[in-house]
Amino acid sequence: MVKRALLAVLLATVGISLANAETLVQPEPFSVPAGTMLHCRTTQTLTTKLNSQGDAFTFEVAEPVSINGHMAIPAGTMLTGRITLMEHPGRIKGVGQMRLTVEQITLPDGRSFPLSATLMTAYGADNVKVVGSEGLLKGPSSRRPDLEEIGAGTAGGTLLGLIFAHPVIGATVGLTATTVDRMRRRGKDLTIPVGTQLNYQLARELAITQNALQTRAANQVQAAGQ
Repeated sequence: MVKRALLAVLLATVGISLANAETLVQPEPFSVPAGTMLHCRTTQTLTTKLNSQGDAFTFEVAEPVSINGHMAIPAGTMLTGRITLMEHPGRIKGVGQMRLTVEQITLPDGRSFPLSATLMTAYGADNVKVVGSEGLLKGPSSRRPDLEEIGAGTAGGTLLGLIFAHPVIGATVGLTATTVDRMRRRGKDLTIPVGTQLNYQLARELAITQNALQTRAANQVQAAGQ
């Protein structure tokens, strides 16, 4: 009976100490200002050939971001989002396009925050560029290869026509056959391989706060020191 009473008193004392300790430390959040660049690497391949609008993706922050001496965003932080626009390359004209919209940032310690950022530049993907104010990725154009292929087919038809003394007919047949063949095939797909560097700029301020577990740990350390 006495042991139970002592245990109850001890637990009550510990509870009161922890409750008081929580008022000792008031962690102040800090912010990463709008306009800050996040240099990221892709951790998966994204392509207009295999992916679809709405697919999720994950990128990794390659370079840490420090604000006023605070390690705000360490390397290895993950960005997650979705493909919010997807256009496949057309036949004869049109290029593959994707908009990769980031939605959340997750720090290595597990803290997650909503994120608003715009893709500014991309490096490491062949013939891919970022255009417009909303960070649209555009793939390689097939216009020049198409014209070269059609021109070669026309020239081949003309040469064959010369052999049979009908160069105009030969050129027409060559042009028609090559054009029809090319129209049944789509242009080159837009592909973002693993390891591509994508640089996002924060569109809104990102507030970094401590979670409940970190707050409790900081309070306990502070209380123990007193």
